[in-house]
Amino acid sequence: MSNTKALLISLLVAMFAVLMLFSYLSSRENALLEMATPIQVLVANRDIPEGMRLDADMLETVKIPQKFVQPGSFNEPKQVINRSINVPVLKGTQIIESMFISSEAESIASKIPADKRAFSIFVTDVTAVGELIQPGDMVDVMVTVEAGSFQNGRGVSEEIITRTVLENVLVLAVNHQSSKRRSLTAGDAGQESAGSVYKTDQDRADQKREPFKTLTVSLSPRDVQILNLSQEIGTLSAALRSSFDSGKIENLPPLSAQEFLGINKSIIPRGNPAWIEMRDTESYGR
Repeated sequence: MSNTKALLISLLVAMFAVLMLFSYLSSRENALLEMATPIQVLVANRDIPEGMRLDADMLETVKIPQKFVQPGSFNEPKQVINRSINVPVLKGTQIIESMFISSEAESIASKIPADKRAFSIFVTDVTAVGELIQPGDMVDVMVTVEAGSFQNGRGVSEEIITRTVLENVLVLAVNHQSSKRRSLTAGDAGQESAGSVYKTDQDRADQKREPFKTLTVSLSPRDVQILNLSQEIGTLSAALRSSFDSGKIENLPPLSAQEFLGINKSIIPRGNPAWIEMRDTESYGR
């Protein structure tokens, strides 16, 4: 009797084990089938350089196992057309949301602090540190004016004075560029070497650059008045501050040419600045 009971218990245990194994294998099979289910995703059909604005010719849809679908992926070209890509993308790479430049981030108004104003000043390559200033940099702004008197209704220049009018000013934009990345269209970019969308320093140097014309800076309402007046009476220049700068305000006094040179004689201003530049038919310099 005891042997029969033991045999029945063994059979029940064996049946339970078989049922558990069957349930496990069934769940694993379903999980594997689910992961292998083909999902349509959007991929690049060619190498796409950073900053490119996407169009339908750059994209295609393919089906891949669900397991390999990346978070934030897209399944239709219309979801991304005319959006600017934020990173270089190689052919066959899935297009995902994190690759794009946020339209909010590109808005200049969203970058202006609540108590500030955006104000643009005229600059050239030379007065803007040789095109090295970028959005997000901090600069000091100086004005150079000619002081003198009026004789017979004509202004006579007697002294040249430079003054730092504003210090530690945030640059919001350079020309129309409000971020360090430049948005490109399909006609702007070409692949510099086979199989690569990464530009070398020489590649970037060879690109045609828009001449510096304006810097847009973040100012208090009072500083807007100061800079607007300074721009009307003299020539503005920007000095780029170090990224390691503590933001200390120097409050430097005005510096005259006589004081700088240690002479009492009047300074005869030159007709045009020494750094005047000619590009095509445009002349830069005041």
